Amino acid sequence: MRLHIVFWIFFSSIASFGQALNDQCYGPNIGSGSLYAEKMIGCVPFTLHIIKTDSQSIGHKFIYDYKGGFPANQTEEKSFTYTTPGAYKVMQTSFRKDNGQELRVCGIVTVLDTNKLIVKPQICGNKVSLEIIDGKKAGLLPYDFCIIDWGDSSQPEKVKLPSALVSHNYASKTDKTITITGRYEVDFCATTTSINIVFPKVNQPQISILEKSNQDNFSLTFNNYSGEKVNILANNSIIATKNGEVGLQKISFTNAAKNVCYAIQMASACFQNNISKEICDIDFEVIATETANELHWKLPQSVTIKGFTVEKNTETKLSTQGVVYTDTLIKCNQQNCYQVHFTSNETLFISDKICVKNTLISCLINLPLYIPLAFSPNNDGINDTFFVIGEGDRFISLTIYDQKGKLIKVLTNLNESWNGENYLPGIYPFLLKATNIGNNEVELMGKVMLLR
Repeated sequence: MRLHIVFWIFFSSIASFGQALNDQCYGPNIGSGSLYAEKMIGCVPFTLHIIKTDSQSIGHKFIYDYKGGFPANQTEEKSFTYTTPGAYKVMQTSFRKDNGQELRVCGIVTVLDTNKLIVKPQICGNKVSLEIIDGKKAGLLPYDFCIIDWGDSSQPEKVKLPSALVSHNYASKTDKTITITGRYEVDFCATTTSINIVFPKVNQPQISILEKSNQDNFSLTFNNYSGEKVNILANNSIIATKNGEVGLQKISFTNAAKNVCYAIQMASACFQNNISKEICDIDFEVIATETANELHWKLPQSVTIKGFTVEKNTETKLSTQGVVYTDTLIKCNQQNCYQVHFTSNETLFISDKICVKNTLISCLINLPLYIPLAFSPNNDGINDTFFVIGEGDRFISLTIYDQKGKLIKVLTNLNESWNGENYLPGIYPFLLKATNIGNNEVELMGKVMLLR
């Protein structure tokens, strides 16, 4: 009875679909033929074989995925392979031998999917529970049942799908391999999914990494031995609950509060202590001043901090003690990025990366260089070239561009100049690089007028 119900569903839905697209399986003055196939249902990839044709007709042709309308693109081939699961309409056309009347007949081919089941285990004590999900796309037949081999001496268990959580108690906490085979009642497309079960050998969860991506957003990484739900604690209060999964798990969450210490709490009491040790945010900030970039943070009390490192621009590591660091090795209008790493309670903390472009340090303080605003290369001995005047040890380079931004010339010492070459009169941008009295490297954009 189950088989007939399945076919009725597919015939009903596809027949109505075919009518909407001008189904011509049958029609006026068209007779009905006979379609003989080895079988009309199977697992992907499924090959349909026509085993014989009606002896009372001739000219048999086939459409293996008929979608409506006048029969076209027919073939005389008597087999066809379907590579995508679903339901397909097959049309056979022929002509009676006695009077030449056209005959048509249609049938439904059901191609079953063989995707693996999605299995989410949970481990608590000696008990393993499985959430079994059939992840087929909408419109495809789901598996009717599965066979679970628990990997011990117990008999395989048949479970009707979809199912609630399925549990099994083991005699010992030795690692196991569980195999789950999805099957259909109508055709045994056996597809097996295997998972390895490792019973926890620890008595407390442990956060391995707490990373702060920006001011309010965090992610924590830990090994979820039990696969159960996880509560995120902020100063011992639950701020979020996330679904669990066995293995290495990364959870993202948001919290705008300051001076917070974080921990994870497993939802059930499967551990001797189901709450991890804390890892505390340090409220890292960078403040630009007129002389430096000042870095501030807050270290938690009574917690051992190891490997405290301040990184500048990813590569440079700054040595520091305490909770403040002053970075004076900066240049005006230069962007610098800072990040803090340390280990506490066996957890690596990675702060957010804070980038600051210090605009408070004046680029123009005591710059002992002079640049003219115009020059006229007419060989009269007055302002015939464009050059820089000043202290040579402060000068780095002067780069000159045309109006489209194309490089024209680079001057690297004060003895060099630009004579305008064959360029037309106009305004030409330049970039000056130099060091001011405070030994800060500065970059100044400007324009010079070329007169003829």
